[in-house]
Amino acid sequence: MTGKAFFLVLTVGLILAGFPGCAEDPPPSLYDQNYTSGPQPIVTSISPTEALAGVTMLTITGSNFSPVPGNNIVLFDKTVVPVLQASATQLQLRAPNLPKDSIRVKVAVLRSDLYSESVLYRLSLAADETFGNFAPSEEPVSVECDAQGNVYVSMLASGQGIGVKRFTPAGSRTDYSPAFSTTVASWRGMKIGPAGAIFAVAARPIIFRIPPGGGSSAIWLSGSGLANLYDLDFDANGNIWAGGPTTNVFRIKQDKSVKAFPFVGTVRSVRVFNNYLYVGGKRDSLEKVWRFPLIAPDSLGAVEEYFNLSDMYGANSFGVFGLTFDSEGGMYIGTDAPAGIVLVKADKSYGELYPGVLSGQTLYLAWGDGFNLYQSRSGTAPSKTIVKINTLKNGAPYYGRFLP
Repeated sequence: MTGKAFFLVLTVGLILAGFPGCAEDPPPSLYDQNYTSGPQPIVTSISPTEALAGVTMLTITGSNFSPVPGNNIVLFDKTVVPVLQASATQLQLRAPNLPKDSIRVKVAVLRSDLYSESVLYRLSLAADETFGNFAPSEEPVSVECDAQGNVYVSMLASGQGIGVKRFTPAGSRTDYSPAFSTTVASWRGMKIGPAGAIFAVAARPIIFRIPPGGGSSAIWLSGSGLANLYDLDFDANGNIWAGGPTTNVFRIKQDKSVKAFPFVGTVRSVRVFNNYLYVGGKRDSLEKVWRFPLIAPDSLGAVEEYFNLSDMYGANSFGVFGLTFDSEGGMYIGTDAPAGIVLVKADKSYGELYPGVLSGQTLYLAWGDGFNLYQSRSGTAPSKTIVKINTLKNGAPYYGRFLP
């Protein structure tokens, strides 16, 4: 560089130095010589030891957590799960909808450089929507189970009846009974009765019967003062209790004698439990569940309201389409509400069953073997299917399954 050129550069530099506002300060360093990492979080246990994906509330116990929930990050494999409550030794959160046998769970805490060591955990499937591998054209109507856990489903395909199919608990399918006719294409309600026969109704003043082991259905009782029937159930004495959109509920003995008990309304579901007859449906424009004391084979006590679904959902007026009970007295109401099933506990506390996991347009409910509750669900494909639900509870007895 010539002396003239060097002078020009130096002059420009001095001029710029005299106007500090024209130049940006260098960025501050990210290095903090006083920084010290917090202690590594430690996970010692996750409870409960058995949990359902998307359902169970979990407690992670350990140390070096933050008492501020948002300062903790919990990973189930690569899924980040929000912490709902926190202390220095416990984190509470809902299990993610990630059914898997071996999930690596680890915790990170703000201002700690290290994750906790991974802990392996298992999340079971809460609701299996693939049970039976239904084709897109197929749709279930009513569902029933036998004492061995086999599942019987009255089915349609492209709107036409294809009869009752039998499924093993693992979901393998076989034909069991053909449709009764083109006009009686499916069963609106069905229950297993004496000797393993299936008794069914189809919105007619008729009770149909499928013989033990399957085969063609036949009319078991017609007329005799019956009205159109939507559902039925057996009591411990072998009596059938049935209802529909009528002014009565009916008791039908095995000798086929019929007795009517006044009840004005539309009964869509019937269930006998713990010496009561429960009926669900609509009365006076409200969706409710009522019950009658079973005083004797020929006598019902005064009806009482048991649960008001219209109060729960307000003006939406979602309907009651299925009833069953667990062994602890919890009542499961199948509805067409978006969440699908409402659980009313024995103490009358209630809520939606598995919100965010289950969905609605329930047609029928039936308890199978062990903890398995089966929901027949309508809608558009793939919603129309049988959902196998793990309730972690045993079902209450269905008396018809054990009648000789």
